[in-house]
Amino acid sequence: MSASGHVASPGLHRGLGRFDVFALTVNAIIGAGVFAMTAGLTAAAGRFSILVLVAAFVLVTLFALSLAEVASRYDVAGGPQIYARDAFGPLPGFAVGWLLVVSRLASFAALSHVMFNYAGALWPLLEQPLPRAIGITLFIIMLLAFNLRGVVHGAGLIKLLTVAKLLPLVALGLAGLWFAGWNHIPATAPREPDGLIAGFQLALFACVGFEPAAMVAGEVRNPQRNLAAGILAGLAACGLLYLLLMFACFALLPDPAAASRPLVDAAVSLVGPIGGVVVVLGAVVSCAGVNAASMLISPRVLFAFAGSGDLPKPLGVVHPAWRTPHLAIVIFAVLAWLLSITGTFEYILTVFLISRLLAYGTTSAALIKLRRSAGPAPVRIPAGVVIAVAAMIGCIATLWFSSWTAARDVAIALAVGFAIRAVTRHFAREKAAM
Repeated sequence: MSASGHVASPGLHRGLGRFDVFALTVNAIIGAGVFAMTAGLTAAAGRFSILVLVAAFVLVTLFALSLAEVASRYDVAGGPQIYARDAFGPLPGFAVGWLLVVSRLASFAALSHVMFNYAGALWPLLEQPLPRAIGITLFIIMLLAFNLRGVVHGAGLIKLLTVAKLLPLVALGLAGLWFAGWNHIPATAPREPDGLIAGFQLALFACVGFEPAAMVAGEVRNPQRNLAAGILAGLAACGLLYLLLMFACFALLPDPAAASRPLVDAAVSLVGPIGGVVVVLGAVVSCAGVNAASMLISPRVLFAFAGSGDLPKPLGVVHPAWRTPHLAIVIFAVLAWLLSITGTFEYILTVFLISRLLAYGTTSAALIKLRRSAGPAPVRIPAGVVIAVAAMIGCIATLWFSSWTAARDVAIALAVGFAIRAVTRHFAREKAAM
């Protein structure tokens, strides 16, 4: 059993070690954000861009430390929604799970925008609205087809798309170290009036995403030891790589803020056109790989909610031949498509951050609650309560300066989730009473 009294996930093979958790964390964090961040962060925050990036990683580290302690109590799959349910009850647990689905929809849409922005470097036609919409549609149909056919097909596609994703980024990051890019930090002032806030939000978009490892705790060997260490090591590695990539752009580009594809331009400056092509392909592969993983994982959350009676039963139906939750997959794909072709990158980014930070903040609150109700955790973070409170304050401050339009829409999405849950449970009670 887990430290919280849960029976370990039955039938799951505990084949993941500490390095597997590390690799999963790195792969989950490094997606579209790193390709979208450099120019946007420099243009927004100017000479403070490195400090803003470090501040974003500090806040994300506070969230990760909270999650590391809370996750050490469990050896079951689930993640933040399970922690919220055990700490605060079924309704908050559902809210966190629903917010994670909303954030993954927004992340999918944002990744699609970045992917086709970079693909436009090889095929400029994709920079025009209609061809881009057609391209996004075809891409989602392809992912839908793979995932409907079975989990093996979906997982195989993820492996194919993520092979060698890090190689061009690590090479470019080492160039930032070689050319001592910290000596070339731009001297421009932050953009008025909201440059520091916009830069911080963009940096957060690039830094979050560390929680998938916690969602497969039931398949990790000795999760009380390996989960926290792997997540924190992965986060540290991503932070170092991001800093080196920023330094590479500072050293290799005359004006990083003006570059529409800064990592491509930096690679071209370093090794010529072939370097630019390699980075473009790396960006496309990276974004496609993360979206393929989202298409594989996220519908399973809807499927689990249907199994627990929180969402309509059809979402929990398994296809008789393909053995996949086909309706849940189709629903997620349609919603991801709608958000991808209708939302701007900036709006989608804000929806993503609001949804994800609310889920992270709840996990930080769960640390405090579970310490009081369940006693010491197997992995006890020093000054854990202080860290959790600081994380929640950072969450509230970031949300306060976010777009109120996006906050309203996230609230509407959450209200829709609660309404669907209420109606589902009402009809289930009526059917049981008949």
